[in-house]
Amino acid sequence: MVNISILFILFVLCSLTSYGTCARKKHRLPPSFPQCHRSDPNLSKCLLDATEKVRPYLANGVPELKIPSFEPFTLPQVVLEQGSQSLNFKAVLSNVTVHGLSKYKFSRFDFDVPNLQFFCYASFPGLTLEGDYKIDGKILIAPIEGSGRFTAKIDSCEVKMYQKCHEGKINGENHIIPHFTNSTMEVSGPMAHLDGLFDGNPELNAVTNKAISDNINELFSELKPVVEETITRIMEDLLLKHIALNIPYDHLYPV
Repeated sequence: MVNISILFILFVLCSLTSYGTCARKKHRLPPSFPQCHRSDPNLSKCLLDATEKVRPYLANGVPELKIPSFEPFTLPQVVLEQGSQSLNFKAVLSNVTVHGLSKYKFSRFDFDVPNLQFFCYASFPGLTLEGDYKIDGKILIAPIEGSGRFTAKIDSCEVKMYQKCHEGKINGENHIIPHFTNSTMEVSGPMAHLDGLFDGNPELNAVTNKAISDNINELFSELKPVVEETITRIMEDLLLKHIALNIPYDHLYPV
């Protein structure tokens, strides 16, 4: 459950370092807001430095860029569905808050300009996620249903994102438009707890949470591809809506 927010934040950070170029001029952001040129021989270093420079802006968000607060970060709703043998359920998460995202650390941020490819690697330590849930289905062949509050934690997370774009004309200007995005993650120390299972039955709630705890690594391994696919879809939609279709290439990455 935590990982959807982690990948979304990675995407936001990758986009934000680019978006600042034109937004700074239009919305008069502080002069220290990062700007990287695609002809810069040290472009990767500029982008890595930019991820650190934008950190102070993120705690309270950047309204001019429609970037929400990172502490905590909020997701209104996420829907997860899985249909494997050990996991067969639908879960709706709502009013989700994530704490600790501003502690991100990027180890790679490359923009392959000739091929219009992006490569981002980042790590996130000590994340906590809370919110409301509604779930129905089976976990480890046992039924699971209910609604209430959930808490999830991880000790650390390593995230990788790749995106391939192409150039296209919009209103006579060149834009870089994504047509393939892929995200992967590795986590350590995952934990999840659900309150309110089976209409609040304390015995069934305790047994189910123990089963989740005892098998958390197996469950996460099964759920991981679904989470990655879901967040990839979210990232592509947001990029097309808020970045690629609105900001010309020469403004995102001036020569």
